Amino acid sequence: MRIIIVGAGKLGYDLTKILSQEDHDVIVIDKDAEALKPIADNFDVMTVNGNGASVKVLEKVQADTAQLVLAVTDYDELNIIACMIAKQWGVPMTVARVRNPDYAPDSLPFLGSYHNFGIDLFLNPEYLAAQEIYRLIEVPNATSVGYFADGKLSLVSLKISENMAIAGKRIYELNLDKITVVAIIRQGNVLIPNGSTQLLMNDKVFVMGRTEGFHNLNPLMKLKNPRFKRIVIAGGGLITEFLVRELNAKRNVPEIKVIEPSLERCRVLSRELEGCSIIHADPTRLEILEEENLGAGDIFISLTGSDNSNLVACMVAKQLQVSQILCEVSREDYISLAETIGVTATVTPRMLTVSSVLKAIKKKNVIAVSLLNTGEAEILELEVEPDAPATHLPLKHLEIPVGIVIGAVLHNGEVVIPRGDTRIMAGDRVIVFSLRSLAAEVEKLFRQSETFEDDGTH
Repeated sequence: MRIIIVGAGKLGYDLTKILSQEDHDVIVIDKDAEALKPIADNFDVMTVNGNGASVKVLEKVQADTAQLVLAVTDYDELNIIACMIAKQWGVPMTVARVRNPDYAPDSLPFLGSYHNFGIDLFLNPEYLAAQEIYRLIEVPNATSVGYFADGKLSLVSLKISENMAIAGKRIYELNLDKITVVAIIRQGNVLIPNGSTQLLMNDKVFVMGRTEGFHNLNPLMKLKNPRFKRIVIAGGGLITEFLVRELNAKRNVPEIKVIEPSLERCRVLSRELEGCSIIHADPTRLEILEEENLGAGDIFISLTGSDNSNLVACMVAKQLQVSQILCEVSREDYISLAETIGVTATVTPRMLTVSSVLKAIKKKNVIAVSLLNTGEAEILELEVEPDAPATHLPLKHLEIPVGIVIGAVLHNGEVVIPRGDTRIMAGDRVIVFSLRSLAAEVEKLFRQSETFEDDGTH
């Protein structure tokens, strides 16, 4: 696929990295020549110094031959215009990163849809982050939560601590029949486990099973779901706005407090948000959080917009014995640092946005795709094609490469947690974990052999 990326910032860099690894023909445009340099130095892609919303620049890169334009600069208006012009050039799909809620399609109902204006998909990193945080609040102790197979399957990750029954055990010793351990992040590296894999302290373990049965996880790990009395949010930015609105739509929501150091921003939040208290103060200061009686019965969420401030605020919250601490980080190398200071879970808006792009350009039998960690591994939900290799034999007899795990199967609407004797049928949906380096092997397993070579998506 020929893909044009407008914007060479951090998101543009991540998209270039992922898409170039999949052998797409990628062109990156940016007005800042210095921003293009790291991309040109690290990836085999074409870079163009210019305005991605310029007709001349898009003509120069032959936009009419592209299948996708991703406009992901820091400027909403430029992204919108770039997509509109690209659509006029005949580009089949355009995606714009738009952060300002005023530009969201839902806020402009009289327009109906931006599709008529040449934009096929809006991506809002802050909204995606708020959705992720909301899911984490719903499942206490989880470090991440995802849903597949129309919500019938849940994927939950937890960090192994010494008080968990599974610490130190090998997977085959756990006698799991309703859930599957499908991936492990250990010391920053992604492992795809097998039965003999030992679960170690501080491992981040990804477990998949039926959504309705996930109450079985806590007895397994000897953890109790805490009852939270308050949600305290440090920072009053866009993620906080989206999150508070999402929480207010829920019944029996705990008390919500937002601590924001900018007086002007506090005034805006007081006008825009209902159902929460707005406090003008510095959330990184111990005495401020002590004054608010922050403690064991609370959830603390740090969303200040600064990694350093977020980490400091979380350290203070940990000192006050807060039960659950969630933290936004923009740098992937800070994830492990956040975990060492006691953060329950981290959220990286940029990686959530990359996952959304991958979903938008998925191949024909791929229903959903999400990235794990910093992108070394992925989760795929696929529909099994007729006569695919995976349908020929029971799982235990298939030559599945090390680094690929089938986490679940949806057969005739019923969820099956696969074991060695499980047979996969054409039309089944499968949830697969794999290292991204094995993406081609995953496709070979579940796609009809004669259609794999060329279906117009490569």
